[in-house]
Amino acid sequence: MTTELLLYESALTECMRGFSDEQRKERHTQLIDTGRELLMTYGPKKTNVADITEPVSIAKSTFYLFFDSKADLYLEIVHREQQAFEQKLATELADIEEPKQGLKVLFQLYREFAETNPLMQQLLLDDTALQSIRSGASQERFEALQQQSLEEIIPYIEAFQEQSGGLIAEHDPTAILGVMSTIGLMVVRESPRGQASGLPVSMT
Repeated sequence: MTTELLLYESALTECMRGFSDEQRKERHTQLIDTGRELLMTYGPKKTNVADITEPVSIAKSTFYLFFDSKADLYLEIVHREQQAFEQKLATELADIEEPKQGLKVLFQLYREFAETNPLMQQLLLDDTALQSIRSGASQERFEALQQQSLEEIIPYIEAFQEQSGGLIAEHDPTAILGVMSTIGLMVVRESPRGQASGLPVSMT
């Protein structure tokens, strides 16, 4: 490690010591909220770290005390959106026992998430936005979040399959999830934002 890098890390550490635990938590939340707003408005490629830190009133270098990169911040934002959706699934599906009704509600919630969440709409409509996050963030964390999403949704599908003796039980749960994702993408492309993007609605 070079002397310059050691000095830089030492300076960052001293800067972090200047924050109380409450201040660090507050700044962390502010960075996430500001980053989310900018990500939805301009996308990751048109937003730089200074755009995020200025409203929070911290130096650009201080940003890296909280996140390794801009992409890591955006990955945290996506993770929180994912967690909110998973919590809603748990609440809405908790008391449903009839498998067809359960899958129907699951599909409806997935569609609603794609239809009403502007951040997810942007990532689904703009391949470069998702690629920008993926290329700049930790690949291990990116893949872990993808796996977590599967692990949260697949058990609902499997539970409804176990209670069903019909065709539902014969399908691979990941294939059913794939259909849900395709429907979600089609819903987004049919939305006013999707039509304005010029992307075709048809998936063929």
